[in-house]
Amino acid sequence: MKPAKLLREIVFPATDLAVLLAMIGFLALAKLAAAAGFLGLFLAIILVPAFFRYLLYILEARVANRDVPALAAELFSLVENFWSLFPLVLIAIVIWGSFYFAVNASVQVALVFGLSVAIVFPASMTVLAITRSPLQSLSPTALFTLIRLCGLDYVLIFLVIAAMGMIPAVLAAGGMPDFLIDLAGLYIIFLLFTFTGAVVADTGANAMISIPDPLEPTIDEVEARAQQERATTLSHAYGFVSRNDRAGGFAHLQRYIDAAPDPKVEYDWFFHQMLNWEARDHALFFAQRYLSYLLNAGHHIAAMKLIARCRLENTLFRPLPEDLEQALEVAKRLQNKELVQILSAAQHSTGC
Repeated sequence: MKPAKLLREIVFPATDLAVLLAMIGFLALAKLAAAAGFLGLFLAIILVPAFFRYLLYILEARVANRDVPALAAELFSLVENFWSLFPLVLIAIVIWGSFYFAVNASVQVALVFGLSVAIVFPASMTVLAITRSPLQSLSPTALFTLIRLCGLDYVLIFLVIAAMGMIPAVLAAGGMPDFLIDLAGLYIIFLLFTFTGAVVADTGANAMISIPDPLEPTIDEVEARAQQERATTLSHAYGFVSRNDRAGGFAHLQRYIDAAPDPKVEYDWFFHQMLNWEARDHALFFAQRYLSYLLNAGHHIAAMKLIARCRLENTLFRPLPEDLEQALEVAKRLQNKELVQILSAAQHSTGC
C-alpha cells in the first residue's frame, strides 16, 4: 500500500461523516447505558449486537468499494441478520479458551491461543462480511486464501493497529477528558474494520471468496419440483383414503391447493391422477369439490366440461346440493340443454 493511501485509510474513520457520527452515537449510547444502572443492561443487550453488526457492514462496504452506510434504526433489531452476531460468539470463545488454557495448561499456552485467534481475526471477519456465513468464516481454506491474496499488506493491518493503539494511552497521560480517550479507543476498533476492508478491496478476494448468487430455476425445474410435491401430497392423501378416511385425505389435498398460486391447476392434476386409482369413485367425490371451486371462481365452461367428464365415469354424478342451483343457471346460460335436463332432474333427487 502506497504511503498516501495508507495515510488516507488511517484517518478514514475521522474523515468519513457516516463513520464519525456512528462512533459518536455508539459512544453516547454506551455512556447512557453505563449511567442507567440496571436499566442500562437492557440497552447494552440491544447496543452490543448492533455495534458489531455495523462494524461488519462497514467492512463489507470497504471491501466492495461502496460508501459506508449510515447508522440506522434497523441495526438495532434483534430478530434478523443473525450472521452478524457471530463476532460475539468468536470473542466469547477466545475469552473462555484463554481462561481454560491458563488454568489447565499455562499462561504461555493461553497466550499462544489468543495470538493465534488474533492473527486470523481480520480474515475471519472479512470472510464473514463477504459470505455472511459463520461456518465459512471459520474455514481454513477461505482464511488461507484471503491472507495469501492480501500478502504483506495483511501484516500491515496489525502494524497500523498497534501503532494507533498507543493514542488512548498518550491522551490519558496528557490528562485529556475521558470522553475523548474513550472515543480514541473506539476509533481503533473502527479502524481495524475499515483498514482491513481497504487492504482486501484491491485483492479481488470479494469475487474469489463470496458465495455465488443462486441461479434462478428454469421453468422445467420449477415444474418438476411442483410435480414431485403434488405426487407426495397425493400419496399422503391416499394413505388417509385407504384407511377409510376420505375426509382426512381430501382435507390434506385442500390445504395444499389453498396454498397454491393457481388452485385450478392443482385441482385438475389431482382429479386426473385419482382417476387412475383402483376405486375411481374417490375421484368423483373429489370432483364435487373441484366443481364447486370452478363455479365460484367463474370458470363456467370448465365446470360444464367437468360434469360431462364425471358422467362418463358414472351417470349418477351430480354437483353438491349447495352447487346444484348455480350449476343449473350456468348450464342454461351456456345453452347446454342436456346438462340443463340432467341438473333439473337432480334437484328433485338425492345426492351423488
